[in-house]
Amino acid sequence: MLSSTRAKSLYFDTLLLPADKPVRIYFFERFSGMKKAALEKFVPKCDIFFFFSKVHQAGGTMGAAYMKISHRQYIMKKYHIPQPQKIRNIKSSFAWIDHRLMRNGFFELMTHQDIVLYLFLVLVADKNGVSFYRKEKICNAVSLDYNQFEIARDRLVNMKLTAFEGYSVLSPNGYYQILPIEAKAPDYRKQITKKLTDKLFRE
Repeated sequence: MLSSTRAKSLYFDTLLLPADKPVRIYFFERFSGMKKAALEKFVPKCDIFFFFSKVHQAGGTMGAAYMKISHRQYIMKKYHIPQPQKIRNIKSSFAWIDHRLMRNGFFELMTHQDIVLYLFLVLVADKNGVSFYRKEKICNAVSLDYNQFEIARDRLVNMKLTAFEGYSVLSPNGYYQILPIEAKAPDYRKQITKKLTDKLFRE
């Protein structure tokens, strides 16, 4: 008769599964004759069932892990700060960009010229969003010619992202103000369609 130590060793012996045999053939070979009888005598049947279910579960988990590693399928962490010692914060500057610039659809409408001019006006604005840089200095800073600058400035004004008030009627310089984003971006396609429709009906 086998000792309880021997039975326990048979109990855990199935962890050493041969890689070159199917699981069903392996169990028929391992648990035959004396080994099967010893397990039934010294280990409760409910424990044997639980053990087989855990072996099957472990095999499935290890197989899935192997497939992920072999196919380089890595899971991204939910949230991670690469450099937590360098978290940004606003100190002496008032520059900030509202996330609604993207969420309300403005970013999709803006050209590269619109974006660089808007970014510049945000960076140089005071706590009220106001700045008064000269046209020449702005163009030099953002690498725009006068024509590109004027088009971008007018587009930002039309989208109600900025406001501009000249020193005088003929002055190219004046006060710029970054406006709060309170509405959705304009739908130029609907506006163009409406204008064309109104023109056709008038004619």
